[in-house]
Amino acid sequence: MTTSTEALEAHRPSAVLNALKRLGFGTVVSVPDSWLGEILTRIDREPGMTLVRATHEEEALAIACGSRLGGVRTALLVQNAGVLSMGAGMVSLAQRYQFPLLMLVSYRGTPDDPVFYHIPKGRATEPVFRGIGLAHACTDRYRPIGPQIEHAATYAEEASCPFAQLMGREDIQW
Repeated sequence: MTTSTEALEAHRPSAVLNALKRLGFGTVVSVPDSWLGEILTRIDREPGMTLVRATHEEEALAIACGSRLGGVRTALLVQNAGVLSMGAGMVSLAQRYQFPLLMLVSYRGTPDDPVFYHIPKGRATEPVFRGIGLAHACTDRYRPIGPQIEHAATYAEEASCPFAQLMGREDIQW
């Protein structure tokens, strides 16, 4: 027999949203992506959370840092290509001033997402993250996602740095 907790964890995007709520995230900043559409709608409906939709990734990063500076636990939801485009802001703002930001990143261009125009960004993602010193991990699809989100958030807080959790379609697309 499946318990309600197990059923929620089986629907990974629900478990992501529940983890954000449980961990006290008050603001989520995002640049929409096709995988993120419904989870952003659900976040927007949450009474204890504020969704800020940015027009581009460096703007999203600046808003997230400002929100965090104001004392609100903040998460950033973007596509991996967006993180690639925020390199200067990442190193000169978020990393330089040690903002503990949880970044939930849709990992496009992997073998599980072989859309031809995403493949180059998929190949570049982890090498670029390593090159700019961005702490990151890939979500393990064989383990419950809630604890992985909690671990990523804890790492960002304890290390006082942005942390990117790279997520597959099953993790984030409603």
